[in-house]
Amino acid sequence: MRLLASALLLALALPALAEKPRIKTFDEAWKTTKARFYDKKMHGMDWDALKEQYRPLAKAAKTQTELIEITNRMLGELKASHLVLLSKDAYQEHMLPEMGSEPVPQIGFEAIEIDGGLFVRSIFEGGPAEKAGIRRGDRIVKINGIPAKKSGLVEQAGSDPGLPWPPLWYLRTEGTEKVMLTVESEKGKPRSVPVTPEPISAIEATKNSVRVIKYHGMRFGYVHTWHFLVAPIFKTVSDAMAKEFKKCDGLLLDIRGRGGSPIVMNAILGLFRTGAWDKPVVLLVDDRSRSAKEIFTWSFMKEKLGPAVGRTTEGAVLGSQFFPLSDGSCLLCPVVDGRMYTKGDKLEGKGVTPDHVVEFPLPYSNGFDEILEFGKDRLEIEVKRAKAKAAVAIVLKLAS
Repeated sequence: MRLLASALLLALALPALAEKPRIKTFDEAWKTTKARFYDKKMHGMDWDALKEQYRPLAKAAKTQTELIEITNRMLGELKASHLVLLSKDAYQEHMLPEMGSEPVPQIGFEAIEIDGGLFVRSIFEGGPAEKAGIRRGDRIVKINGIPAKKSGLVEQAGSDPGLPWPPLWYLRTEGTEKVMLTVESEKGKPRSVPVTPEPISAIEATKNSVRVIKYHGMRFGYVHTWHFLVAPIFKTVSDAMAKEFKKCDGLLLDIRGRGGSPIVMNAILGLFRTGAWDKPVVLLVDDRSRSAKEIFTWSFMKEKLGPAVGRTTEGAVLGSQFFPLSDGSCLLCPVVDGRMYTKGDKLEGKGVTPDHVVEFPLPYSNGFDEILEFGKDRLEIEVKRAKAKAAVAIVLKLAS
């Protein structure tokens, strides 16, 4: 009888025991934001009052996922980029490996929600999804027979709750266990696509992206830098310039995607500033080029290193740090105003509009990349212009 009573007491105590780490996560996120947020006036918000408003909701959360959603609603009140609480899975499986340059088993794409559907937005070059025939613009209808948005494998990729953009999503994996996707490249025509996760990273995808494009009798180098987080990204670009692109007429530098480090950003900019690459170059950007990549675009255009093609960048330009919390989740918090890198120009909430704006809907685009295609056309013009200028210079030299 005494053993049964003890068991009942333990059962009753379990919810309270489970409650402590959940509310502790909320408290840690609130406290760290207050201590480290770059604007000590907290964008004019009463941070203590927001804690009082959201803490009861966090305390009543039934799951860790629900608590993170509530915490991010509070963080979103500050309307700042680079301020988000990442779940343990999103941080340790999706974000942390990139900073450590470590390939991990994954499907290899990010998706975005449009009109209630989940559409593939970007795909790792050489990754499992690309190998399986998944294409940009495909709708993910089901995952292992479960409607995509209800699948437990769908995880937010760490989008800022304070910005107006819809979040990005990725698929969690369980090792290398095969995942059955039901996808539509054309509306109303689903097909089944088995995908086996393989170890890959954005760094490996950047390396895999390096190629030479033959276009109207010209040769264009192409590389897609998925982020500017670590030195191997710079090495991939510089090595390609010296080797694969050595005999090319021009370069398509694709910086669509996440941001990164000012150190890597400046190193890549230096390749153009110093003349390490002295042929025409066209920059490809979009509405999810963010952070250091926006500063890169701003500098590239200000210094007239070449034309930029695509869409206005995200407007997420604050210097940030990762702060791991005790439950394995992680707070990304802005600690520096990005204007220190742009001579006072404010890009936060505004972004950078490229020289040539290209618009094309994502859903059911069947893999067509309108920004890349426009970039090829633009680079052809730049190459012809450079060759004509060089020819005139030779004539003038001979005439003198």
